[in-house]
This record gives sequence, structure tokens and C-alpha cells, in this order.
Amino acid sequence: MKFSRATLVTVAMLATSSRFGMALEEETISGIKVVKYPVSEVIQRMPKPLITEGIPAHLQYIVGLDQDTAVVHGFSGGFPFADPEYAIALSSGTFNGRKQKLNRCHGGAWTFYDVETTELHKTKSWLPPRELTATGRDFLTKISDTDSDCTLTFGWNEDFSEAKIDGYWDSNIDNSHFRGIANSFDLVIEMEPYWRWKFNGVDMEPGTWNRLNPSKLEKMDAMCCPPKENNQCLGENKLGVEGLCETISTACGEVSEENLSACVMFTRRNLFPGGFIEIPIMSNYPVYPLADRYGNPTPYNKFYEDAVSARGVETIFHGTERAGVDEL
Repeated sequence: MKFSRATLVTVAMLATSSRFGMALEEETISGIKVVKYPVSEVIQRMPKPLITEGIPAHLQYIVGLDQDTAVVHGFSGGFPFADPEYAIALSSGTFNGRKQKLNRCHGGAWTFYDVETTELHKTKSWLPPRELTATGRDFLTKISDTDSDCTLTFGWNEDFSEAKIDGYWDSNIDNSHFRGIANSFDLVIEMEPYWRWKFNGVDMEPGTWNRLNPSKLEKMDAMCCPPKENNQCLGENKLGVEGLCETISTACGEVSEENLSACVMFTRRNLFPGGFIEIPIMSNYPVYPLADRYGNPTPYNKFYEDAVSARGVETIFHGTERAGVDEL
């Protein structure tokens, strides 16, 4: 019998559950088999980011999608109505050159809030009111009719530091006329200047240097990737190379909460056609590195985990395969 990749992911996840002394809770949602687990176990339960030739080191992370900006005060953005998505393995899916296709519905690399309400707790006085667009169950139901509805396409630039995202509106808007208008917007994800400077193999574009000069980047180094034991990993082009400084998890020590807003790894932006002006209200949100390609947590993971839990989210789930589809 031949097994699909999704089936093998399911087997692997069930085997992993034995290490934690408990069985994963399983369910089928709109034809998608899912597994559920506590927020504190996300980076252990998710399949690790793919380590594949041609995929650069800075993509090989599990990253948190802080759509409602629960983590930090001071980040300019956040959506008042956030999708119930927790984290993704950024290098997941399939690559054809610089074009990447990611399946949000099954395969394990995209996680959702397992919540019964769209209302999020307001945990700090400065937090604006936030709601979810749907519960995690309803959101998965909405996008899971076919694998084409599940799929997002990331069109990356030459060094994989910026991508335009296609396919989001195809499953989220029922009216074809409005879907056509929405698809004219530019949905992009961009690596922030500090992390471009920090990772070997990522170009610093001229415009980036105008925004953050070398002196400021060096000051940010002590904030965003403080050395654990010595200064070996301080400086530009240190991450993504073999050795002590290979990943954020191995190179960077404890990060202060007050520095989180300055240390965002990626920013997800929604832009008007032409890609220059952000759409009001739903302009952008921060993306944080949670775990490296070996499953080791980064210093940022604890802040993200605590912030989402404080919002009232206790359980996360991801899809493993379509129910009844186990053969090729």
C-alpha cells in the first residue's frame, strides 16, 4: 500500500505524542482530519520546517502570525478582525524556483485557534479591542472545499526576503465580483532590515540602508540577538551558517519584552494596487520566529505563547490529511 505524505505526517505526529505521555485529540472538520494540543506544545507538535536544498536558512523557522498584535505595545499595525491562525512552518509546502505553494488545510504546517468564540480577551489597558473573523473550526471549513482553496502561493524575490502572496481572497470571498477587486490588492510578507543584515545570504538593498544605518543595526544586535555566552554571534551575516550561530535559537540569548516591537522578523502587509500604500485598518502585522528548523524554541516563543494564551486561546489544531484519502 502506498501512503500519501499527509498520512505519513499523521503517523509521525501520533508517534511523537507518545513522547509526551498522552494521545493527541483527533477530530474531522469538514473532511479534514485534525489533531489538537495545548498552546504550550505547538512547536513540539508541528512538523519541523523543511530543510531542503535551495530553501534559505532564514525561511526554515516556525513563525507566529500576530495578527491582532497581542505580543507588543508600540507596533504600528494589527487587524481589528484577525484570522484564527497561530503559526506556520514558513518553509513548508512545495517550491518551484522562487514560487512556493503552501497548503493551509492539511499537512501540519499551518495551525489554527481551537476556540468557541470570536471574542478575544483584552489583557492590557493599551490593547485595542480585537475579534477573530471566525472560530478556527469555521475558518478551516470556509477554506477547505478543495486543495486549490486551501493553497496560498508565495512569489519570492531573488534572495527570498520578500514575497507577494496570491490565493488568499479566492476562498474568503464568495462573490466573484468582489473577489476580483480584492485580488487586485497586494498581500506581501517582508523580512525586516535588522534580520536581513543578520542572516548570511540576504541582500541589504540601498533603500534599507537609508532607513537603518550600520550604527543603528549594531545597536539593535544587542537588543534582538544578545549573545548567550560571548560575542561570537554579534555582527552582520552571522546567522544561517554552520556552527554556534546557525539559528536564532542557538545564537541568541534572552530578549527583553521592551525590545520586542523593534525585533519583528517579518511584517505581513496589505497594500493597495501598485504596492506602495497600506490599506487602512488592515495594513500590517508582525511575524515572530518561534522555533528553528530543529524544533528548538527561540527567545521570542515564550512571549508569543504567553500573549496568545492570555487572549483566551488554550488549544491549537492543525490538519493532517483529507479524511478517507490515504492512498496515491
